[in-house]
Amino acid sequence: MKEAKKAICEKCGNYFYVHEHHILPQAIFGKEGETVPLCPNCHTHFHEYSKKETKNPQDKEEALYIWKTWRRTVALVVSIWLLLVILIWTW
Repeated sequence: MKEAKKAICEKCGNYFYVHEHHILPQAIFGKEGETVPLCPNCHTHFHEYSKKETKNPQDKEEALYIWKTWRRTVALVVSIWLLLVILIWTW
């Protein structure tokens, strides 16, 4: 396993120690594929979410859909959070 590095987490936007998460499960689709940096909390959260949502682990399209759905909802939450922080900061 590769060593963690400091970077911005794709989900929460925090600068923290991250690991490269394979968007398509590497156990099924192999190690060659797109990866994104996720902090340990977000990485765990995504795997818990995908376990509940996955109906057919072999379906590449389903895996991509689950990733995009999870990421889109996260982006909205982070955007709202950042907007609130900015509003409070400038108040």
